[in-house]
Amino acid sequence: MNAPLFASAVALAVLATACSKDSRAATRPSGDPGAAPSAADCSHSACGHDFFIDAAPSAGCAVGATCTVSLTLVATGAFHINDEYPYKFRADDAAGVQFLGSGSAGKNVFSKDVGDWRKKDEKTGTMTVRFRPTAAGGKTIGGVFKLSVCSEQSCQLEQQQVSTSVVVK
Repeated sequence: MNAPLFASAVALAVLATACSKDSRAATRPSGDPGAAPSAADCSHSACGHDFFIDAAPSAGCAVGATCTVSLTLVATGAFHINDEYPYKFRADDAAGVQFLGSGSAGKNVFSKDVGDWRKKDEKTGTMTVRFRPTAAGGKTIGGVFKLSVCSEQSCQLEQQQVSTSVVVK
């Protein structure tokens, strides 16, 4: 076999192996805390290869009150929360919503630097997004969550679009 053809065959074999690893991860039982949900069967607000994010609004959100959405990051498998990463969430503008971020980056930005991020344990951490609704009705709180999870071999730097619905009374 000539060298270019051999190199192509090796590259194809490596690609096929990587794909089969992803498909095995996607078929793990959903009750397995180490399971990494695939994007197709993700029952969370966002899913990655080695983490997922759940977005949960606080109960009883009312016009003029300070309301919150908790973005909970859970590392899966051999991965854990990266203690060194500057976690950040940049909220998208939303009609009838005033964000209450306290950093110099603006009211729509929530970060580890100003205390919005709290690590719960090796695999779990939560970003708290505070806002004040100015009108009643359904609101979508969403934006980009910048995060990182690590294993002993590597760290992943991710930017995930996350959103949840909030009913304001």
